[in-house]
Amino acid sequence: MPQLSTDDEFITAWRKLGGAKAVSEYFQMNIRAARMRRRTIELRYGIVLESKDNGKGTSWRKKVGESLNELAEKRSRNYKNQIDETLHDGVLMVASDAHYWPGIVTKAHEAFCKLAKQLSPKMVILNGDILDGARISRHARIMWEKQPELKDEIHTVQDRCAEIERAAKGAKLLRTIGNHDSRFENYLSGRVGEFEEMTGMTLLDYLPRWEAGWAIHLNREQDDWLCIRHRPISGGVHSSYNSTLKAGVSYVHGHLHKLQVTPWADYRGRRYGVDTGTLAEPYGPQFNYTEASPVNWASGFAVITFVGGKMLQPELCVVEHGKAWFRGKAV
Repeated sequence: MPQLSTDDEFITAWRKLGGAKAVSEYFQMNIRAARMRRRTIELRYGIVLESKDNGKGTSWRKKVGESLNELAEKRSRNYKNQIDETLHDGVLMVASDAHYWPGIVTKAHEAFCKLAKQLSPKMVILNGDILDGARISRHARIMWEKQPELKDEIHTVQDRCAEIERAAKGAKLLRTIGNHDSRFENYLSGRVGEFEEMTGMTLLDYLPRWEAGWAIHLNREQDDWLCIRHRPISGGVHSSYNSTLKAGVSYVHGHLHKLQVTPWADYRGRRYGVDTGTLAEPYGPQFNYTEASPVNWASGFAVITFVGGKMLQPELCVVEHGKAWFRGKAV
């Protein structure tokens, strides 16, 4: 039976033994599983675990490690206020409020990865609240509910984001900052103890491939200007309508966990307000604070296509009846 090991134990064993074969024998695990664990840890911590099995790929792995470090350095550990991008032709995939939770991989997340492979998006945007941060919330714990440790939540976020990275090969990776994401830095600014085993002091350290800021603007100052931001400009049942109306441009938001597209037209043409739902399950353990009340939430995400610089009507992938549906077919 395979021996369970922490990441630190695996890293120590790999650096001592120097290869997948020896490590797999040491932990009594499949050699392929050892290689997969190695890759996951390298992505998670931005390190390179060199192998003595053979020389092939060593220089490439060094380059991978260097590129991760260069990306982290480029980010300068600072979030951007606004990110400007241009998308003339191609697909943009947007998902919000994943609230990734250890041990849970949702239908919506699986569908997001599958469609990313099929649609080959030019850009992928995670629109806030990829982290839940249950134990570092300003809200009190509810009775004796079991909450995951922060490090386990961070590792889960990294694993899910790595799955998206692999599925959407070559896509520009962006994310906006949600109120739950900011719990990481907010907690750290006033406390230290919970971060004893953490290797980074900002989410940027853990997700170096993802450029991050408060808002993302596509095709600024052009006819089909699109703003993507975690929070709506106006909340309530008409949030997507009011947000595009007040923004003056097409507006994509999350935060409310609803899933809907609202068109608005005037003399300047047609634009859209989009609420991108949640990648989490609406009644998952992250949301015990609802006290089992009914919620007007939906699990899913949005797919937006640009042709010749013009934005087509956004499409939704929604989880219903136990399956994810897109364009009338189960994903």
